[in-house]
Amino acid sequence: MITLISFLVILNLFFLYFFKNLSKKIALFDKPDGIRKLHKKKVPSIGGFFFFINLLAIVLYLNFFNFSGLKFFLNINQFNLFFFFSFIFFIIGYLDDKYNLNPNIKLILFIIVIYFFLLTFPNWIIKNLNFSFYKNSINIQEISYFFTILAFLLFINSFNMFDGINLQSVSYSIFILMFFYIKSNFNLFYFFLIFPLFVFFYLNYKNKCFFGDNGTLLLSFIFSFFFIDFHNNKKSLFADEIFLIMLIPGLDMLRLFIFRIIKGHNPFHPDRNHIHHLLVKKFGNNFSLIFLFSLIFLPNILNQFYSVTFFLIILSICFYFYLIMVCKK
Repeated sequence: MITLISFLVILNLFFLYFFKNLSKKIALFDKPDGIRKLHKKKVPSIGGFFFFINLLAIVLYLNFFNFSGLKFFLNINQFNLFFFFSFIFFIIGYLDDKYNLNPNIKLILFIIVIYFFLLTFPNWIIKNLNFSFYKNSINIQEISYFFTILAFLLFINSFNMFDGINLQSVSYSIFILMFFYIKSNFNLFYFFLIFPLFVFFYLNYKNKCFFGDNGTLLLSFIFSFFFIDFHNNKKSLFADEIFLIMLIPGLDMLRLFIFRIIKGHNPFHPDRNHIHHLLVKKFGNNFSLIFLFSLIFLPNILNQFYSVTFFLIILSICFYFYLIMVCKK
């Protein structure tokens, strides 16, 4: 275990030190357009590469050294397949960053990959929903495939759309992984995945690196995998707890989809009406981050102490729309 920790620390320090050289080699940049992308110069969009290479390092360690040391929830063959599907999402994100893929093509690719993933991992098909405020499970066997694919798609798209200002998505990602780390009784695997996010956090704070779709698609697929595992297999997360964690990105995506459809636009057509854009325009970057973090983190932290998920969901929805109205004035 010390070997893996040492290697990950060295690996991420290497990323940090040789970042400029790596970004030139990968040559994947987010260029300003003066409309949606208002940064002053092109910025490397290689955040997903940091995370992916760290995940690859953990895969190699588990295959060649000590798999049992992490008390993992998959056998080695399953873990390698999980890595393979994660790699596919990483590649789709990379191609989207490089060639700006058509949203409809991306959606079809997502559905195909998720469908084959569920054939490979049948225990990740959501057949029952368990809620903290209802003692019986709700059986959705008849629509289980459709519902599970939809759940993946909703989180993947909402997470991708939530990536808008510096430190926003990376802070949300660190929060989710720390949540899994605690919920898993401190399984180090989830903690190790935070290492590359610390590096990215620093670079993103300095406006030197963005996640890019290669990062958001990779992370959102992995997080979806974990959420379903904690609900279906570990039985340590209720559906409403997951809903609370995903609420603000999902709610913002729903509002934007409705807004765009009313205006006759493609729901995937990008704009600057996301909550983070509205907050930045009204309050500036720093206060926007404070509002967003409060809106996401505080309800979930309170829920771990008081277990009033339904009440916190309603409260969060009300506060979200209150912020939207304030920003629109």
